[in-house]
Amino acid sequence: MRPGTRKEARRSSRSDMSVRKLLLVLVLACKLLSAQNAQPPEPILKSVGQPRYPALTRAARIEGEVRLEFVLNRDGDPSSVAVISGHPMLAPSAVETVKTWKFEFPENAFQEGRKYETTFAYKLSKEEFEQENQPKVSVAVTTFHRVEIVARWADVQASACPAPETQAPASSGPQDFVELSRSGCYGTCPIYTVRISANGDVSWNSRMYVDAIGERRATIKAEDARVLLEQFRADRFWSLCGSYTQNITDSSTIETHVEIGGQSKTVSNYANSAPAWVAELEDAIDDAANTHRWRHGDPRTESLSYIFNDAYMPKPGVTQLMRAAEHGDVDKMRVLLKEGARVSDTDASGWTTLMYAAASSSSSPVQLLLGMGADPNEKSLIGDTALMASAMRGEFDDDLVKAGANLNAQNSAGVTALMILAAKGEADGIRDALKAGANASLKDAKGRTALDYLRLANCGKSPIRDEGSRWVTYGKGKCRALDAADFTQAEKLLKAAVSPVPTKKPDAANVTETVDPKTGNLHLTIPIVASKPKQ
Repeated sequence: MRPGTRKEARRSSRSDMSVRKLLLVLVLACKLLSAQNAQPPEPILKSVGQPRYPALTRAARIEGEVRLEFVLNRDGDPSSVAVISGHPMLAPSAVETVKTWKFEFPENAFQEGRKYETTFAYKLSKEEFEQENQPKVSVAVTTFHRVEIVARWADVQASACPAPETQAPASSGPQDFVELSRSGCYGTCPIYTVRISANGDVSWNSRMYVDAIGERRATIKAEDARVLLEQFRADRFWSLCGSYTQNITDSSTIETHVEIGGQSKTVSNYANSAPAWVAELEDAIDDAANTHRWRHGDPRTESLSYIFNDAYMPKPGVTQLMRAAEHGDVDKMRVLLKEGARVSDTDASGWTTLMYAAASSSSSPVQLLLGMGADPNEKSLIGDTALMASAMRGEFDDDLVKAGANLNAQNSAGVTALMILAAKGEADGIRDALKAGANASLKDAKGRTALDYLRLANCGKSPIRDEGSRWVTYGKGKCRALDAADFTQAEKLLKAAVSPVPTKKPDAANVTETVDPKTGNLHLTIPIVASKPKQ
């Protein structure tokens, strides 16, 4: 071999060794990194409570998925459960189920604060089960990450059905009218009767769970009354049965009675058992009569607690996008936005689409609207904000805060989001709000702090109007309306947040001022020196 060839061979050999050493180092590094990032084995689900498909959601034919996030303690019990997304009428059932779960950890597998996710898929099936004695709800839990709950359509019974030859009225007359009656339920469903006559006269009578108790009268345009009545002269309405019901409890009955052209017809609809389009006719009556003014009063001063109800029943200014946002239906929101729905619309109370989204139990509608430029600090006619709407749900929405929402905004009554959370007794939400910078020392127009709101609510005297408060506080006794553990924890957090810290007066020369470009809030940086204790 020539000398030059031997030198080249040695150089090649040394180069190969360097490459092998580099590869070995890379392999060892990858193994070390993989070992550091390796997650411990997942916990084993040992027992589960029976999941429910809420009867009212079955009756309303609501399906969908609910995503949850939960944390386990050392005993394998869920210590916290949070809703990531899902329909607000399905989410509580899923949360309730997860709280019944019991896990077991493999050796050395417990991690403090580790978060796990699960998805509950609620589905309705029109197929009958194979055997008569099989349950109407079937559950499949192959892994704790996914639970499928399949229910049959609620069995509807129809009665007092008309003869096939029944025909709609051929003509209308000056004495025609349509009347809508809503009955009570196990809760605070409004109970009232409203009638609209052909000449435009509107009469109202109510017994409870509304703002206007007793009789009220109003007038609409006769032309509008005739247009409404024409909807009830259609053949499909006169082909309806007289009664629709199903084997569920605690729902309300809506009865529609019409007299047109000398003919009369009554349709009773329990738990939305009638064909879906019947609900549209029922809402048309409420809409034409503007029953919202009697159900909830003047919308310009309406309590934010009614936002949940206003997403389901007619109210001036409420859009389909607002309803979809409160229902957590992001897919429908995207369709409506594509068709030209405006994010900037407000209803008669000045409530924004973002406020309706914040009132839902899902973060997805809020994130979608913020991404489209929705203003987290836009206020209603009385100063309510989206963060306050979220607090009405009993939750603290950090998406809004990250988008620049003013944590300490006060409405015309001086109420803050923290005060609302306190009135709900939500210790977790209070902790998150305080950590984000909520001021527990702020007072409302009557001089009350968030701590006062908590204590008043615990005694059944919450300053925050709550449609369900009649039921929450009933029979609880004196000052035991809130969950005892939540109240104790919330009180401790708020007391600590308002405890005074003795300080010396700062040197004005050392105080610096900055303005938040998003919220316009003024921030002062003040050097604080603790005072020496007296001898």
